[in-house]
Amino acid sequence: MAPVADAPLANMTALKENLALLATSKKELELVRSQAEKPGPGQALVHVRATGICGSDVHFWKHAGLGPWKIDSCVGLGHESGGVVIAVGEGVDNVKVGDKVAIEPGVPCFKPTCNFCLKGKYNLCPTVDFYSVPPRDGTLRRYHVHPAGWLHKVPESMSFEEIALLEPLSVTLQATLQAEIKLGQPVLITGAGPIGVVQLLCAKAAGATPIVITDVVADRLAFAKKLVPEVHTYQIDTAKTPLECAQEIIALFTTACGFAPGTGSDVMPAVTMECTGVQSSVHTAAFATEPTGLVFVIGVGANYQEIPFMHLSTNEITLKFLFRYRDTWPRAIRLVAGGMIDVKQLVTHRFPLEKARDAMFHAADRSVPSCKTIIFDDA
Repeated sequence: MAPVADAPLANMTALKENLALLATSKKELELVRSQAEKPGPGQALVHVRATGICGSDVHFWKHAGLGPWKIDSCVGLGHESGGVVIAVGEGVDNVKVGDKVAIEPGVPCFKPTCNFCLKGKYNLCPTVDFYSVPPRDGTLRRYHVHPAGWLHKVPESMSFEEIALLEPLSVTLQATLQAEIKLGQPVLITGAGPIGVVQLLCAKAAGATPIVITDVVADRLAFAKKLVPEVHTYQIDTAKTPLECAQEIIALFTTACGFAPGTGSDVMPAVTMECTGVQSSVHTAAFATEPTGLVFVIGVGANYQEIPFMHLSTNEITLKFLFRYRDTWPRAIRLVAGGMIDVKQLVTHRFPLEKARDAMFHAADRSVPSCKTIIFDDA
């Protein structure tokens, strides 16, 4: 198809109906049908071929909001997407029709009055348009119009599922870079959900060793072990205190390094990547991390939580947080295309776009072992 700017409108109407999955303020899901939009200046129309379901999508649906963002009426879900450019608007020269692209969903203002954008910390832009966060509709749809400058071309060799998974990889890649994980560094990962296992892949690629990953669910730990056989797993017993769990985790690190626990040679993680946002897990992370170490919180949790303040203080443990990502997409593309990180193995379930509601129900069902659910749309 020729670029829309030079093509008759008839070409647009020849497209299939545009399906999109919405969450409503009544905590319902709606699969709506419409016509594809025409891209304006600086925009491109993408046929979205694959979208991953994120925990935030489920949260927006189940709670009609997330943190400070509330659904007033409805909002389109989805922000882990990739596809093919099928039309471009005026002035677009970074992508062309036929290009495979990843969609970076956070589009900042880049106004000269925005200090965060000027400093390069565009993920903190207070007026960022993040697609799937109200009021901006998401990318879980057949055809999506997006600012062309926030589309990243990818090699033809990459699958659409790999392209979709660049978004969660960008989260953990940003965390790995900010945490400065180093070769031979002991690293603890709390939480073996989708973000936890992507963080595991990043920690392994960064050269961390030994790595211990925790979770309350045995199936999740088994999946993590399948992905990275050398990882050590620890199943959290909720009947134990965070301190007791931390002591057993330290013993596991020590044993993994070839020492006997309690003999003066204990090994503690220098960095803990907290991927749950659950208060008790943050406490376990704090008690397990070595003095002067780092607890890096990636998970999203309750608005207000208690922390073991004096333990963190008297051990000079740094508590740091992450909000999305910036400048990660080209690096993430190189890591996947170059075979350094294999995200394909994260996909456990696939649904066609027409069954997007079923896919969301599946992703929300904690009784079914699952890591990453992909919604696809064939050409």
